[in-house]
Amino acid sequence: MTERDFACDDATAKPFFRTKVLKPPRYLVPPQQRIVTHPPIDVVAGVICFEGRFLITQRLADDTLGGYWEFPGGKVEPGEELRAALRRELQEELGIDTEIGAQIHHVVHAYPDRDVRLYFFEASILSGQPQKLEVADFNWITAAQFTDYQFPEADLPLLNQLRGV
Repeated sequence: MTERDFACDDATAKPFFRTKVLKPPRYLVPPQQRIVTHPPIDVVAGVICFEGRFLITQRLADDTLGGYWEFPGGKVEPGEELRAALRRELQEELGIDTEIGAQIHHVVHAYPDRDVRLYFFEASILSGQPQKLEVADFNWITAAQFTDYQFPEADLPLLNQLRGV
């Protein structure tokens, strides 16, 4: 994938990723070698926007896609409702109590060893200030700043939607 892949037809448009690549994803495997033997993993993420800025978190270096940025969230436990899982994950990762709103995006993304169903929900902070409990870092950024951070490929459609592209 090159910077040209993310450029618009407009000659003045900037490529989607302007930052250097932190490290290649650990799951790069040729499609013919991809074997999925487990059911899809459900993952939830919260899109928290306050005064025109979105809360994003950086994945821990030891995680898959370590160093990449994302909307905060995590895996859904067996039998757990999606909104309850997101509320729990935001409490565990950032120490914030949240209200989970409407689902705004859904994507299924294939990795070499698993498929992930990723659900994005609107969320708002009810109490607490974000802390780095189970994330490497966090930041509040505008939609225009999405291009300054490296996000997983599965997030790109939502990022473009939020940017109005």
